[in-house]
Amino acid sequence: MESFPEGLILAAGLSSRMGEQKLLLDVGGVPMLVGVVRAAMTSSLRRLVVVLGRSSTDLVDALGHLSRDPRLTVTVNRNPEHGMSSSLRAGIASITPSAAGVMIVLGDQPFLTSDVIDRLIDAFRADPGKIVVPCVMGRRSNPVIFPADLLPDLTRTRGDVGGRFVLKRNADRIVRIEMGDRYDDSDVDTPEDLQRLTQKVRRESKK
Repeated sequence: MESFPEGLILAAGLSSRMGEQKLLLDVGGVPMLVGVVRAAMTSSLRRLVVVLGRSSTDLVDALGHLSRDPRLTVTVNRNPEHGMSSSLRAGIASITPSAAGVMIVLGDQPFLTSDVIDRLIDAFRADPGKIVVPCVMGRRSNPVIFPADLLPDLTRTRGDVGGRFVLKRNADRIVRIEMGDRYDDSDVDTPEDLQRLTQKVRRESKK
């Protein structure tokens, strides 16, 4: 079994705090989800599963040719109102049985890069039995790589907690990779978050 993990992008959220589909919002000239998918597709991830919610035609259209890449599978969470755990179950069902592990990626982290992803993959390949977690100045962040033997535990989670309980129960298996200030792990949930993101993109474009 290869030690390269597959990727699972969670993109079925209801965007209730934003008031509109946040993954379609423009970030640096592309919809937010497109930027995250591009980062994942240009990394060393063996394959990618994107979990979308019901009525996700606009997101599929935004992905364009990316949605037709043979390395990418789009699956639908029919019950996104049940929280992140429902997307985990939908996505893990599409993971290749021989996958060494799965990197859980959030669709609303627009500054995620393939370099960050590959650094985490390198740590996982060095010890495929470990959970690999990025840290930003000591603070635990995302995306997280879970080894294959923990995927059944992830499918048993409920509500909007994601893999938090699995991390807690397997604390002795966690490898923390400090990213320092090289990784902006900002996510976008509210209009205020979007405003900060937009200001950052404008500052970066002027450099």
